Amino acid sequence: MNSGKPLPRRFLLLGTAATTAGGALALSSCSVSPAGSTTVPTASGASAPPGRPFRIGKLSEINVGDTATGKANGRTVVVFRAEDRKVVAYDATCTHAGCTVAPAGTTFECPCHGSTFTGSDGSVITGPARRPLTPLTAAIDGDWITVVA
Repeated sequence: MNSGKPLPRRFLLLGTAATTAGGALALSSCSVSPAGSTTVPTASGASAPPGRPFRIGKLSEINVGDTATGKANGRTVVVFRAEDRKVVAYDATCTHAGCTVAPAGTTFECPCHGSTFTGSDGSVITGPARRPLTPLTAAIDGDWITVVA
C-alpha cells in the first residue's frame, strides 16, 4: 500500500458489488460483526456475503501513521496504520453526500465538499460532514491487512 494511492491491483481481491439503490451505500450505518474465521474468499467475480475478511494489501506497504485505500468485497475502504501491529478501517463513503474519501497523510479527505476525517478514529475534523466515517473490522493476518466488508 502506498500512502494516498490505491493499492496495486495484484493485492486486491475484487468482487462485483451487489446492485444497490443510488444512495443505499451512503446511508448505510450498520456495523459489521467480526467474523471468527480468517479465511480469505478465493472466488473472484462475485460478491461474498458480508462478515468475511478480505485481504486488501500487505502490511509492509503502509507506514505507521499513514493512510491507504483498498477494496473489500467490491467496497472501497480506507485504512490507517495506528501502530506497528494495529490497523483500523472505515467505509470510504463520506457521511455528508456519499462521495468517496481518499487517503491524505494521517487523514482522509473528501474531494467533493472538503470534509476531512482523522485516520485514527474516523471523526470529522472539518465539515460539512457531521458524522464520522463508518468503522469496519480490520485485522492483521500474517503479512496481510484484512477487512470485513
